[in-house]
Amino acid sequence: MKPIENEGRTVAEAVEAALSQNGLRREQVEVTVLEEGSSGFMGIGAKPARVRLTEKRWGDGPVPAPAKPAAPPSRPPRAPVQRSAPPPPRPFIPAPTYVPPKPAPKPAPKAAPAPAPKPAPARAESRPPRRSESRPEYRPATPAEAAAACEKASALVTELLTLMTIAAPTVTASWDADMERVKLAVESQDASLLVGRDGRVLESLQFLATLMMSRGAEAPVAVQVDALSYWEKRETAILDQARSAAERVKADGRPVRLEPMDAAMRRLIHRTFAASPDVTTASEGEGPWRKIVVRPRQK
Repeated sequence: MKPIENEGRTVAEAVEAALSQNGLRREQVEVTVLEEGSSGFMGIGAKPARVRLTEKRWGDGPVPAPAKPAAPPSRPPRAPVQRSAPPPPRPFIPAPTYVPPKPAPKPAPKAAPAPAPKPAPARAESRPPRRSESRPEYRPATPAEAAAACEKASALVTELLTLMTIAAPTVTASWDADMERVKLAVESQDASLLVGRDGRVLESLQFLATLMMSRGAEAPVAVQVDALSYWEKRETAILDQARSAAERVKADGRPVRLEPMDAAMRRLIHRTFAASPDVTTASEGEGPWRKIVVRPRQK
């Protein structure tokens, strides 16, 4: 048998695929690991595992076949069991009737003693009034704070892209006053790797950037990382659906539910229709099934 080489995500998957493709059993071959698999960072730089299968030597003779298990010894047939006739039914004997005993007469109630006089309440010590702990009111970021956030987010994401071995990344930062966030546009020849499947790599990258930006800050700063205008196109499509739903609600007065979406898209719809005089928006559902409901505004 010629050596067989195969690849897979892991060594076990590569061995199982080679055995099934060539109709072999595990005890017939010897496995040599040529290269261990690697999952990479966020799916980037993943390498498959490679193995080589060679025929296992059993001396001069052929490969011994596995011994067949011995057939179990046959048992003699059982003799039929002769059952005796059922016993005759017992005569019915009614149970004796239960007669409850007569209750004993209750004793006459005793007069309750006069209550003792209550002591005068002690004078309560004066305590200082509690201070009301209220959350600080929301205020928009100043131009200086917005510029500092853009500069910090740009440097942070550039460092992350360098660690991810993205070729020559160029990061452009801008402040989105409507959504109160930093928008970063990444340009690189590896931009398609950043988008990934359904924008998952971009979503993970901006989650890390938002988490690192909010450490030690007075207020959390949201960061959006975009490449190939992925988020811009998706936000435009989501807002078009929301506006179409708002027109339907104004026409027939019935609530309309949109498809489930992530928190960033729901926040975009809430902020867009916050000042609408005709409709209002709310979120319902849990986890990945959380969605936006557009309802007519009560006037």
